[in-house]
Amino acid sequence: MSILKILLLLLITLCFTAPTLSAQDSPYDAEPLDPADAFVLDHLVTAPSEVVIRWQIPRFYYLYKEKIVFSSKDFIIEKIDLPAAAKKEDPFFGSSEVFYDVLEATIRLTPIIKGQSKGILDVAYQGCWEGGICYPLQKNSLKLSGL
Repeated sequence: MSILKILLLLLITLCFTAPTLSAQDSPYDAEPLDPADAFVLDHLVTAPSEVVIRWQIPRFYYLYKEKIVFSSKDFIIEKIDLPAAAKKEDPFFGSSEVFYDVLEATIRLTPIIKGQSKGILDVAYQGCWEGGICYPLQKNSLKLSGL
């Protein structure tokens, strides 16, 4: 193959990959994720009265601090520790505190009836995609074993 053909092939390849690479740098050139994929929720019981709730948040997405709510019929929620939130001038809610990337909330709780609870912790949260979508309030029930 001649050098000219190789250079032409290389140029054509770069023309097709360049728009793809630049699209990853902007939320406006992509489709929004399903809320379960945008805010991946999991938990870990770390002590007899402590659980860590974790959200994995992809680039261009964020969660509102004030929209995160924990409740339970099975536990008394004694303390909730959240990290410092970032300040954001949000197009939907104005000046807001938000979380990016990974959020871990440490919760201290006590079963209402020791050994007889279902161990359910309800979690509600809301977030947005910077491409212009604000998701409705999401609600999940987590079964906590070992408390």
